[in-house]
Amino acid sequence: MSTLLSRILRVSLLLACWNVSVVIAQPRTVTGTVSDATTGEPLPGVNIVVLGTMTGTTTDVNGRYQIEVPGPEAVLVFSFVGYEQVQEVVGDRTVINVRMQPTVEVLEEIVVVGYGVQRREDVTGSVATIDATEINQGVYTSPDQLLQGQVAGLTIISNNGEPGAGLNIRLRGGTSISASNDPLIVIDGVPIDNVPLMPQGAGVNGAPPPPRNPLSLINPNDIESITVLKDAAATAIYGSRGANGVILIETKKGRQGQLQVDYDAYITAASPYKKMDVLNGDEYRQFVEEQIQAGNLPASARDVLGNANTDWEEAVMRTAITHFHNLAFSGGTSQTRYRASVSYLNQQGQVIDSGLERLTGRLNADHQAFDGRLRLQLNMTGSFQFDDLLPYNQTAGFEGGVLSNVFQMNPTYPIYSETNLDGTPATDGYFEIADGRTSVRNPVAMAEQVEDIAKTTRTLGNIAAELDLLPGLTAKVNFGADRAQSSRRQYFPQQNPTGAEFGGRALLRNREHSSITFQSYLTYRNTFAQTHNVELLGGYEFNEYMTEEFGVEGRDYVTDATSYNAVQAGAQIVKEGTFSFKEKSRLVSFFTRLNYSYQNKYYLTGVLRYDGSSRFGEGNKWALFPAISGAWRLSAEPFMQGLDWLTDLRLKIGYGVTGSQEIGNYLSLAQLGARQDLQAVFNQTAYTGFAPINYANPDLKWEETATFNIGLDYNLLNGKFSGTIEYYVKNTSNLLLEIPVPQPAPVPTRIENIGKTRNRGFELSLDALAVDRPDLSVLFGLVFSTNRNEVVSLGPHEFIVTGVVSGRGQSGTFAQRLIPGEPVGTFYGWIFEGVDENGRQKFRDLNGDGQITDADRTIIGNAQPDFTYGFRTNIYWGNFDINIFIRGEQGRDVFNNTALVYQTKSAVLQNQNFLKAALDDPDALDEPAIYSSRWIEDGSFIRLDNVTIGYTFRNLGGLWGRYVRRARIYVTGQNLLVITPYSGYDPEVNINAGLASLGIDYAQYPRARSFTLGISLGF
Repeated sequence: MSTLLSRILRVSLLLACWNVSVVIAQPRTVTGTVSDATTGEPLPGVNIVVLGTMTGTTTDVNGRYQIEVPGPEAVLVFSFVGYEQVQEVVGDRTVINVRMQPTVEVLEEIVVVGYGVQRREDVTGSVATIDATEINQGVYTSPDQLLQGQVAGLTIISNNGEPGAGLNIRLRGGTSISASNDPLIVIDGVPIDNVPLMPQGAGVNGAPPPPRNPLSLINPNDIESITVLKDAAATAIYGSRGANGVILIETKKGRQGQLQVDYDAYITAASPYKKMDVLNGDEYRQFVEEQIQAGNLPASARDVLGNANTDWEEAVMRTAITHFHNLAFSGGTSQTRYRASVSYLNQQGQVIDSGLERLTGRLNADHQAFDGRLRLQLNMTGSFQFDDLLPYNQTAGFEGGVLSNVFQMNPTYPIYSETNLDGTPATDGYFEIADGRTSVRNPVAMAEQVEDIAKTTRTLGNIAAELDLLPGLTAKVNFGADRAQSSRRQYFPQQNPTGAEFGGRALLRNREHSSITFQSYLTYRNTFAQTHNVELLGGYEFNEYMTEEFGVEGRDYVTDATSYNAVQAGAQIVKEGTFSFKEKSRLVSFFTRLNYSYQNKYYLTGVLRYDGSSRFGEGNKWALFPAISGAWRLSAEPFMQGLDWLTDLRLKIGYGVTGSQEIGNYLSLAQLGARQDLQAVFNQTAYTGFAPINYANPDLKWEETATFNIGLDYNLLNGKFSGTIEYYVKNTSNLLLEIPVPQPAPVPTRIENIGKTRNRGFELSLDALAVDRPDLSVLFGLVFSTNRNEVVSLGPHEFIVTGVVSGRGQSGTFAQRLIPGEPVGTFYGWIFEGVDENGRQKFRDLNGDGQITDADRTIIGNAQPDFTYGFRTNIYWGNFDINIFIRGEQGRDVFNNTALVYQTKSAVLQNQNFLKAALDDPDALDEPAIYSSRWIEDGSFIRLDNVTIGYTFRNLGGLWGRYVRRARIYVTGQNLLVITPYSGYDPEVNINAGLASLGIDYAQYPRARSFTLGISLGF
C-alpha cells in the first residue's frame, strides 16, 4: 500500500512540474527598439536571433523589432556590422530596448595595404588613412581632391580653377624629371592607369590648357576611405609603380540589413576669389592723353580710342552655379550585401561657356558561400562626362586665348558693335579690331564663338573571388578592367579672328584607352606558440595597357553653320592634323611579402617584387625591387611601464627600392612613321613615305628610387593625443631623362638613364581630442611637412634649361634651370636692381665687366616650399557640427609671368591695356618686359580652405520619423580667405612650361570662392 501511494505521489509531482513548466515556457512576443549608444539614432537592419534556434528577425527603418520567444529562459542575440554584439536574457520582460556600441576602435585598427589589410599595429611602413567622415564637404569633382592638406608630405596643386582641372600630385617631393611623378592610384585593389583620357586639343597660338583630371569621372561620394602609402617599405609590394607613392581608394560597400536609401544633394554658387586690377576705360583714356601731352605718344593715338568703359574681366566672369545629386541603395543578408548609387553633377565654370556635366553609376556587391569559406565580390562603375572647354593657353607669344585678351583688350572698346575698329561690319555683333585675323581679340566673342567640347565615357570594375583552402590558407583571384572612350570636337569659326586665317578650322579627335589587370595570390596566416604571428603572401600580376587615337583637321569652309559636324566640307583636309596610332604595353610581376610579429612587440616585414616591362630594352626589361622594415612597440616593454600618460609608442624603420617605367612606349626601339614631307610618285600617284621618327635607345632600363624611413607612432592619454613623427631620404638614380641629341637626327631629344635626384624630409601629424563631453566634443588635427629636393647629377650636362617664358618679345627666354646641387624648380635669371633716371631697368653686373650678359644670370628663386601644413578643427555640439580646415605653404617662389607681360606700360604702344600697378613703375613708356628677379614673387600663403556648419535632426517624430532615419543640412564655404603677398590670381599654380617646370603663372583660369547649401537624408 505504501509502495503504491509513493508511486502515485511521484507521478502527481511529475505531472505538476510538467504543468508548471508548460505555463512558464509558454511562448510570448517581445518588442523593442535598437539604437546607437553614442548618437541615440535608431539602427535599421540589426539581426536578432533566439540563441540556439533558427528564429530571427531584423529591425525596421526606425530600429523597431518584434520576435516570438519560447519562454523567459530565451536569450536574444543582437548583431550588426560595425557594432559590438549584445545578448539579452528575456526573463519576464516583453519590451527590450537595446543600445549597441560601435566598434570604432576595432575598425580603426584595420588598415588597407597592398593586396590585403593589416592591423594598424602590424604596419611597419609609413601609412596614412583618411576616413570618408573626416573629408571636407563642398564641391569636389574627383577623389584625389579630398586629400588636399590632409596628409603630411602629400602636396596637391590644382593646375587652375577650371571645373575638372588636372592636379599636380607630389608625395614626399618629385623623384623624376622627365618621367611621371604622379603616385599610383588603386581603386578597390585594381591599379589605375592614370593617363589623360581626353584627346589633346589645339591651342590658340600657344600650348593648349592641360588635360582634365581623369579621376574626375569617379564620384567622390562613393569613397569609403583613402590610404596613402608613403615609403618604400609600404609601396615596394607595387614594385615599379610605387616609386612616387601609392594612393589606395576603397569604395563604400553594402551592409547587412534591410534596404536603406540615402540621398545627398547640394547647390553651390561660385565666383572668382580675386580680380586683376587693370585700367578701366576712363583711366586708359586719361593715360593716353597724358602720354600725348608728354610727347610720348602721337596725337593720332586719340583716334583709336573708343567711348566705352568695358571691364573685360567682368564681362567673361560670372557667378557659376553647381548642383549635385546622389542617390544610393544598400542592404543585404548575412550572405549577400549590395550597394548601388547614381549621381549627377552639373558644374558651371566661373568663366562663361565653360563647365562640365557628369553622370555616374556604381554597383558594389559581395556574397559568401560554403559557410563563409568562399567570398565573391563585384565592383563596377560607369560614368559619362561632358566638358565644355574654354579656349585659353598655358603658354603663348604676343597672341593668346580668352584670359590673355582679358588683360590686353582695350577697355575703351565695347563688347558689341555694328562695326569693327577699322570700319568693317562686325560679325554676329561682336566688336573686333578688324575683320580677319588680329593679334588682340574680343575675349567674350572668343569664349562664345569658339566651340570646344569633349564627351568621355569610362567603365571601371573588377570581380574577385577568395577561398579558404585550409585553416589559415586563403587563395584570391582578382580581375579588373578599365575602358575609356573620349571624343573631342573643336571649331574655330572664320567669323572669329582665331579661325579667320584658316577660313574656319575644324578638329575632330577620338581616343580610346583600356587596361586589364589579373591578380592571383595566396595568403597564409598562423600563430605559433601563442606569441609568433606570421603572414606570408605570394602572387602573380599581369597588366596590359592599350591606347588608340585618331584625328582629322579641316580648313576653308564655305560657312560656319556646319561647325565641326561636316569636316569633309572643308576645302582642305590638313595632312599634319590628320593622324591615327595604336600602342600597347605590358607589365608582368611576381611578388611576395612576409609579416612577422613576436609577442605583439616586435614586428618585421620583408617584400620582394620582380617586375618585367615591355617599355625597356632587351636585357633590361626585368628588375627586382626589395624592401625590409621593422617596428618596436616600446610602450610594451617593462622599462616603459608606470607611464600612465603613455598609451602606445612605436619605433619604425625601413628601407626599400622601387622603380619607375612611366615613359612612352617603344622608346627603346627604332620606329618608322609616316612623313608628309617625304613623298614619292609611282604611276603618277603620290605616296607618303616612312622615315625614322625617334632616336632609339636599346639600353633603356628602370629608374630606381631607394628610400630610408624612420618614425615614431605615438598615442597619449588613452587616445587624447596621437600621431606620427617621421624622417625620410629618397635617392633616385638612373633617371629616365630627356636630353638633346647630336644633330642631324630624326628628333631633337631622346630618353636616357642619366642623373640622380634626392629628397629629404620631416613629417609630423597630430590628432587631439581637446574636449570630450556628452554634449560637446572638440577635435584638432595638424599635419606638417618639409622636403628638401635636390638634383644630384645630370650626367655630362652642367644644366638643362626649362620653363618657357610667355608673352610678346619673350621668344627663346627660359625662366628655370635644372642644376646639380639645386632643387627642381630653380629660377635662373638677372637680379633686378631698380630703374635708372631714363626709365631703363637695371640688373646686377655679377662679373663686373660693365655689361649685362648671360654671364650675369644666376639663381633668383626656388619654386619648392620650405614647409607645408594643414590644420583642421571638428566641433560637435548637440545637434550641430562645425568643421574648419586651414592649409598653407611657406617659402615657395612663383614667377608671375602674367605681371611680366601685362604690368608693362609699353602695351599702350600696341593699343593694348595693362595692369594698373604699372602706373606706379618708373619704367619708360618704351621699356620692354624683361625677365628677371623683379617678377619672382613670394608665393607663401595661408588659405581658409573650408568651413562647414551642419545640423543633424535626431529622433524625428510623426510622419517624418516613420520614414526618415536621419536628416542633416549644412552650409559650406570654400576658399574663403587667402593671405599671401603674391599679386596674381592665386599662388597655387602649375602650368606645363617645359621639362619639370614648377611655379610659373601665366593667364591662368582663376580659382573660385564658393558657398554651398546641402542636405543629406537617410530612409
